[in-house]
Amino acid sequence: MKLSKTIEQAHSHLELVQDSQIEELDFVWEGIKFHAVTSSAPDGTGVVRLSAKLGALYFTIEDSLQRSLAIEKVYSTNRGIDGTYSIERDGTVYFHSVTATQKKMSGKELISAMTLILLEAETHLRGLKAHLKSPSDLPT
Repeated sequence: MKLSKTIEQAHSHLELVQDSQIEELDFVWEGIKFHAVTSSAPDGTGVVRLSAKLGALYFTIEDSLQRSLAIEKVYSTNRGIDGTYSIERDGTVYFHSVTATQKKMSGKELISAMTLILLEAETHLRGLKAHLKSPSDLPT
């Protein structure tokens, strides 16, 4: 009964997304808040930008091992994926991905593109996030 209701709700949400022209979206995936936006170039091609605040480095006095592992992951991962990680002066770590597309995407196409980007980066995102302070623990 409950599963059937949940499946029906999921289908209705998907139908709404399919009919919509969403070009900007904020969502939470694996406990990470992402912001996605799509845009188009004058030549008709598109770009999907995905960004997230992953957390912050531990201070050396708090946990030097976690800090070292996070820094190593940032620099080793940046050589192996399409997205990039950056560390701000205050130790906050961000994920940025810019993906070129054949046309501007919206709605279901945008969600499909974001899904592929996240699936590709999933292992790296989880691995790095495990060595960072949670964004909810950071001052605003």
